[in-house]
Amino acid sequence: MAFLMVVLISTTVFTGVGLLITGTEALNGTDANALRLLQFFNSIGLFLIPPIFLAFWVSTKPWSFLGLQSPVLKSQRLFIGLALVAIGSFFVIDLLSRLNSFLLPDAPWVHALEAQEAKVEFTLQRLLADMTITTLLLNGLVMVAAPAFGEEFFFRGVLQRLFTERGSHHGAILLTALCFGLVHMQPLSLLPILFMGIIFGYIKHWTGTLWAPIALHFINNGFALGTAYLNEGQLLTESALNGTLWTALGSLALASGLWLLSTLRPA
Repeated sequence: MAFLMVVLISTTVFTGVGLLITGTEALNGTDANALRLLQFFNSIGLFLIPPIFLAFWVSTKPWSFLGLQSPVLKSQRLFIGLALVAIGSFFVIDLLSRLNSFLLPDAPWVHALEAQEAKVEFTLQRLLADMTITTLLLNGLVMVAAPAFGEEFFFRGVLQRLFTERGSHHGAILLTALCFGLVHMQPLSLLPILFMGIIFGYIKHWTGTLWAPIALHFINNGFALGTAYLNEGQLLTESALNGTLWTALGSLALASGLWLLSTLRPA
């Protein structure tokens, strides 16, 4: 409850400061720079500050509390495993996105979800429109670096730890991943986001360090931003390497990477 209070206060303060600086331009989406700045303040206030505050409050070793230590085992298996997961995830996320769309019925509640997701996509399109090198770097800070560090501090650094203290690490990883998926407010993309939350959670557990999911989160978001920059600001809705063979190879790479990482620490 104390942590939730810190989250509420921090989010309110940082979002309020962001609104004071940007004004209404950020709320109505007319100014991309204002929107970008507000997103940054909101991300810092919601995800980054509360975990750091909690870590310094309850531990004499706050960075270790968050999981910012060396991996349990530094070896070729670690780096090969992370590389295979990073590569394979792109193909499996694409498969899950298509499966997510295929499973949804043509019903009013689905259309309501589509309207909600359209709001998120509108914000993304405003941030990605007319990108120059300067705005690419700013988007890298707001859409890649801030989420990679902030969300991993919050979810795998704190929530997963707190849930693990009250049950099994399997349940903690699944519950944390569900929270991770719901917070993104992209209901039609819940399946791939939930999947990535589970992957990040197990990798944190197996490697014993938060640096591993931070790196994978950074790579995943960076790939999306990079392809959007090369595609005139449009996010790729499906893989350019779409096909049964590529999906199978990507799934095999992901499975192999997860197996290698699982051998670093007993499940």
